[in-house]
Amino acid sequence: MRRGNWIWLVLLGGVTLLVTGCRSRPSMPAALSWAPPTPIFYETDVAASTPVRAPHAISTRPPQSISAAPESFLDLTREQVIEIALQDSRILRELGGRIVDAPAATITAYDLALQRSDPFYGPEAALAEFDSVLSSSLTSANNDRVFNNAVLGGGAQELTQDALSLKSGVSRRLMNGAVVSLDRQLDYDSNNRSANLFPSAWESQVQVGIRQPLLQGAGKTFNSIAGPNAQPGFYFSNGIVIAQMNSQISELDFEKGLQDYISEVEETYWGLQMAYKLYEGERRASQAAEKTWKAVAAKAAMRLGGAEADKEAEARADFLGAEYRTLLALNGTNRLPGVHDSERRLRYLIGLPATDGHLIRPCEPVSTAPIVFDWSAMLAGAINHRTDLRKQSVRIGQEELRLIAAENFLLPQLDLIGRYRLRGFGDDLTGAGPRFASASDDLFSFDHQEWEFGVEMKVVAGRRQAHAAVQHAKLQIERERSILVEQQRYVAHELSQAIAKVEVLQAGIRISGRRQQAAYERLNAVQAQYDIGKTDIHRLLNAQEDAIEAERQAIETTTDYAIALKDVAVANGTLLREHGVILR
Repeated sequence: MRRGNWIWLVLLGGVTLLVTGCRSRPSMPAALSWAPPTPIFYETDVAASTPVRAPHAISTRPPQSISAAPESFLDLTREQVIEIALQDSRILRELGGRIVDAPAATITAYDLALQRSDPFYGPEAALAEFDSVLSSSLTSANNDRVFNNAVLGGGAQELTQDALSLKSGVSRRLMNGAVVSLDRQLDYDSNNRSANLFPSAWESQVQVGIRQPLLQGAGKTFNSIAGPNAQPGFYFSNGIVIAQMNSQISELDFEKGLQDYISEVEETYWGLQMAYKLYEGERRASQAAEKTWKAVAAKAAMRLGGAEADKEAEARADFLGAEYRTLLALNGTNRLPGVHDSERRLRYLIGLPATDGHLIRPCEPVSTAPIVFDWSAMLAGAINHRTDLRKQSVRIGQEELRLIAAENFLLPQLDLIGRYRLRGFGDDLTGAGPRFASASDDLFSFDHQEWEFGVEMKVVAGRRQAHAAVQHAKLQIERERSILVEQQRYVAHELSQAIAKVEVLQAGIRISGRRQQAAYERLNAVQAQYDIGKTDIHRLLNAQEDAIEAERQAIETTTDYAIALKDVAVANGTLLREHGVILR
């Protein structure tokens, strides 16, 4: 064997091993977004190398003392709070400690990237089925064998042989279901058989093959839905289209989780504002009760008429009760959070330390202007915007595609098979000379051409599994459609309830405002009568209690109105748009 032939062979094998295929990836469908004047962008693509900030739990200060005043107030609007919440919200937080009790159920910013990069059911995994596959092998052998019968040894009693084989090829599955392949093979054989044309010889061949399904498994539609090698009932996420729709479902799940998160942040914001107002009301009531008690105590000390000991004790008890309610309004109870408790809840939701010396104070007033809703437009918007309904529509689309794939299995398997092979033979691998002097020259002379053409068919008698798969797919479509109808009915009821609640609270704001005004007018009148001695302490204390109760009701009604407006946006599916949050 010539040294140059060995070098040529090694170079050919190296080129074969280094060749790589190129492929294009279809881009993921972008989520629809609405751009407000000042949008807040929330990044959903999170890389594995993205750093995570050190937890605030390590650097947080001790809890705010009930007697210590904050270093300063941090006045924030609702939009500022939401912007802070979305700056580094890898975890969509929620109150109740679910992150500790059920961390696997927590929605995170990594969920979308995890679904897209799933090596089994993600879009990339589905596309990988259509990647080119390169293969190559290089083997050599030395044989030294003695035959009792020279005929069996090809004319040699003692056979000595050096052999070399190089195989390389590339195959690829096409979107229409066909499998095409290109193979290259080189064989070298040097032996002492007496009947050989040459003591050593090269054989070269190139083969092109194709297997094209004609019925079952054929077509771009089926393969993009079910993927290659699909079986009835086992095409849930193997197709490119189904995998991309699964990514859409994951995006909608995350959008729903983000909406719930912002909804809870906004509700906690209004709750903190209510806690401040209730505290201020209780503090003023405590100051008024203290003033009344001191006045009664002064009369008792001077032994003036109407200032008996029981009246002084009653005024003192009323003052202490007001002082205790002020303490609870500042720090909260198990049933009703106060200023500090509500502020800590808001801090947790938006990702701030539990305590940092500053006290968050909402500075955005609640708009009490009456709102008139267009029911037809609101209902149509809810049907189009709600993530629940959009997600269910995607599920219906998935099931309809799966029915198309299932019906394909009712067809018999009929494949077209074709192969073309070109051979070359020679004493050397390359070089010039007479016929068979070079295997390469003989190969490109096209003197030795072979072909094979045929069809393969396989039919399952009865096709029970295929019929069952079709029936199952049809039932699944009906189920998902029924669920969508019921979801639309529920959304209509939910939206109706939310709008009705807003209308009720609009009336409640008017009534509670008038009640508060009347209660304070009564308090001023009774206070004036008490100062000139025309009424007793009982009426004054009762008037003070009615005034603070009326103020408390007005504050709670106003806060409920703000939360009700937020609930209308949630029911209408427009909360993210109203806050200018864009997923990208």
